[in-house]
Amino acid sequence: MSRFNGLYLAYLISLSKHSHKLTKNPNNGFTLLELLISVVIIGVLAAIAIPSYVAIVDNARYAEAKIQMGCLKGELEGYRIEYGYFPDDVNNNTVPTGIECFYRQNSMQVPFNSRYDYENWSVSGGCVIQITFFGKNGVRNTLANTNAYQAPGFHKFTTNDDLILSLGVQEPSVCSS
Repeated sequence: MSRFNGLYLAYLISLSKHSHKLTKNPNNGFTLLELLISVVIIGVLAAIAIPSYVAIVDNARYAEAKIQMGCLKGELEGYRIEYGYFPDDVNNNTVPTGIECFYRQNSMQVPFNSRYDYENWSVSGGCVIQITFFGKNGVRNTLANTNAYQAPGFHKFTTNDDLILSLGVQEPSVCSS
């Protein structure tokens, strides 16, 4: 038993001799190289993460625009059912007659604080009804009253950021009052 106590005592003495190596000296800090490497790593991660984050936020705003345009489409179809025709064409950022689900620029409800344009114009054999969202840049990149897409549904204008919801070519009897 005394041999065990002696070994234990020797262990404690050796431990106390090396304990100063285990405690950190308060004067020690990071070297300049370690700090520079950390800053570079954080910069690289930020360079990767920030554009991805911005793209995700932009996609969410376009999704919100699609929801608002879908609401507007539903009200336009309801108006046509109730009155027998679609509202007349209006200027951009102007609410069509009888429509409540049309958000205007500076209302804090339109994504990117952009604008919408409800369009109703004549073509041979009827009229085209479409809603245009001016996108992130807030500038119309599609031509007004131009049949860019005859097929009903959502279309992203290929050269820029406009979003178009086409209700398609309608028969002449529902074009306007």
